[in-house]
Amino acid sequence: APGPPTPAGVEARSSHGRGYGLFATAPHATGALVFTDEPLFVMQHTGNRRVVAACATCCAFIGSLRGQMEAIFSESRFAPLLAEVGEMICGWEASLLVAGGASASTAAGVLCAHGCGEQYCSEACRDAHYRHSHNLLCAGPIDREDHPLIQFKYHALEHADTLLLAAQVCAHLVNRAKAAGGGVEVTRNLMRELLFFCHAPFRDACRPPPGRGKDGEFYAHTDGLVNRAAELLAAALQPHAPAEASALFEGGAVFFSEVLGMFEYNNIDVEVPSPLGSLFLARASALDAAARGGTMDAPRAAAELQLVEKLLREKEWVMGCVWGEETTGIYAADGIADAGGDEDGMTDGDAAMAASVEAMGATGYDANFAQQAMSQARQAVDQMSFQQLLQAPWPALHGIALFATVARINHSCAPNAKIDFPSNSARLSAIALSPLAPGDEMTISYIRQDTDVKERKQQLLEYGFVCNCERCMSEDSGSIRKANKRLK
Repeated sequence: APGPPTPAGVEARSSHGRGYGLFATAPHATGALVFTDEPLFVMQHTGNRRVVAACATCCAFIGSLRGQMEAIFSESRFAPLLAEVGEMICGWEASLLVAGGASASTAAGVLCAHGCGEQYCSEACRDAHYRHSHNLLCAGPIDREDHPLIQFKYHALEHADTLLLAAQVCAHLVNRAKAAGGGVEVTRNLMRELLFFCHAPFRDACRPPPGRGKDGEFYAHTDGLVNRAAELLAAALQPHAPAEASALFEGGAVFFSEVLGMFEYNNIDVEVPSPLGSLFLARASALDAAARGGTMDAPRAAAELQLVEKLLREKEWVMGCVWGEETTGIYAADGIADAGGDEDGMTDGDAAMAASVEAMGATGYDANFAQQAMSQARQAVDQMSFQQLLQAPWPALHGIALFATVARINHSCAPNAKIDFPSNSARLSAIALSPLAPGDEMTISYIRQDTDVKERKQQLLEYGFVCNCERCMSEDSGSIRKANKRLK
């Protein structure tokens, strides 16, 4: 099959009536790891940066406990809390390093050398990101607010951070083209290579907000967002790579729009669990045992335990106030699973740009509503026991990514595989949900599986196909039999 090579144990080839699919080439038992994959392009959601400090290259949590606390408690109102728990946090750093697998030299992370503030887990990740695309997208050296790159980033932050990932694609293609000799034709060949993945203009691939059709106003607004983004990005790249930029934007926003449509069909949500939960749970257990032990350390342990509870209560309040669509990138209307897609039309769940149409004419920030929501969150947290606070999840990293292998896996409502992010990075694992024999096609679920056949079909229609998997056929037959009984 065309496109990037597949990992050992699987192959991409034609799937009857479904374009390309991914097939096992070796036996795999239930629960077995089938393959791992690294993203071609990945990005942490901008809203998620509010509560998670992570590497811009591999999405690993930056290995400093203090850094994670400062990300969650970034507002000035939490300065007294951070000062109060500062000594305790410093004492815990070694435990976090062990849990996160980091080294002491990189515990605090590494910043972009050019002053933009981008964070990395290591110098290796920093340098790799710079070579990949950041050399053309770093805003550190820019001192003008009206610079097209700065304006592009403002535009993306206002409308959809998927635009930033599309910029990463364009910058990467420029770097690859230059490494291969440069020029218009080399860039065009790379563009064609990338669009091996299922793609369409963004206006066709994206979904409108719930309850709204794709009318003229929707198309005008969506096209305007994409055209403006392409115009600004072209102006930002042109001084560095005039020939390559002319190829990327020779049709205006045509290629840029196709890249965004490709994301809608192929991107998946990246979720990397936080290492902080297990750290706090283990530390609290040790402190509780020490406080009950009656030794000379008991008073100190009891006092530290109170600090832990205070910090956890504030963390949970922050989560109650800010955790949601903006910090996860998962919108309620999407209803999709953490899985990839292919030519059948899977989206990555980032419907923010289409949803921005819904916001046209909406009122601004409602201070009274925000205050009421914060008050309700506080009441809910105050009712939680210490054990509930310890068990409550810490904010995970959420982002979006394009994976070459997962993008070739077709959908089934009764999948035989799932996608997981088991380690502290965006490196994914494909796990068998049932035994796979050589020649079996792998499938994953593009949507949540806990819905009936009617709702699943409705969701999948939005992705451009009617599902005829065994589960849907069986449930459809059952529905028909029940309907016939009612008619008799």
